[in-house]
Amino acid sequence: MGLLKNRIIKMGCDFWIDTEEDAPSVVTRMTGVQPSWATTKGEIFRTRPHNAIPGKVIPGKFFKQNLWELSGTAYFEKDDHLIPFKSIDMLEMIEKQKSSFQKIFRNYKYKCLLHFCYTNRHKLQFRIPPELWKRIAPYGLLVDFDLYLLSKSKKNNINRIKTGTEMGCTLYIETGKNDPVIVTEMTGVSPTRIKRKGYPDIPYTELGTHPVFDEKNVWFYDTFDNRKASKYFDLVYQSTEILDLVESRLESFRKVFRRFKNSGLILHCSMGHYNFQFRIRPDMWQRIAKLNIPVDFYLYYISTPYFDD
Repeated sequence: MGLLKNRIIKMGCDFWIDTEEDAPSVVTRMTGVQPSWATTKGEIFRTRPHNAIPGKVIPGKFFKQNLWELSGTAYFEKDDHLIPFKSIDMLEMIEKQKSSFQKIFRNYKYKCLLHFCYTNRHKLQFRIPPELWKRIAPYGLLVDFDLYLLSKSKKNNINRIKTGTEMGCTLYIETGKNDPVIVTEMTGVSPTRIKRKGYPDIPYTELGTHPVFDEKNVWFYDTFDNRKASKYFDLVYQSTEILDLVESRLESFRKVFRRFKNSGLILHCSMGHYNFQFRIRPDMWQRIAKLNIPVDFYLYYISTPYFDD
């Protein structure tokens, strides 16, 4: 209840490696780092210990994979912008044993930084800056985000919603004192929309009201996807069309990004489910890292009345 009352977000980052047919202890032997938790394929299943509560053995159930895991500290924060930065402790640990971990990463395909967050906010917004994209890219890690919405519903504490998912990606370039058309002149790419400083912002100007004037010159290229399925893992791949476009004119866009520093990608999603998960695979992480631009995530939980399953 304190989490809901004080509007504080619980967040952190875990790091795991699937050691396939090898025992998880191979990671400890090569790096000297003790795991917080490890499972061995074929052993009797047991739940993870939590604080003073010991793990519980479940007869008849067995672990299905060899897994080495290091649990990060869970932080209580008020700022959702800090979500991706909870991996910094893990990165510093990897960098201290860089050669050992690189050998491990070459041997095992599945290794992941898992960011988690528990919040009662219906909107989350955070940024992955260019420095973090570049820092993680060389290791070929999966990067997962597992976000949970806590509800005040007394019936179930989770507000589950039957609506579909809307997601998309926007490339924006603020052109300062220059007209946004300069981006088209430099790249040959036409925008899906533009904003000009001092001009009425048509979508937000209604009849009978004073016009709203734009404050910046901005060039936009938007993609949009509306689907009923809950394929949240697809979120980052909404940027594929834009990345293909930028890479087809890479030198031109690099000149644009160097000239106009306030540029970046926005990945946005409106969804109707209490648990939102998405993954950034190494290939996508490396593609974005090369552009040296930030990526903002705008995630909206659609609020509707509680329903029975």
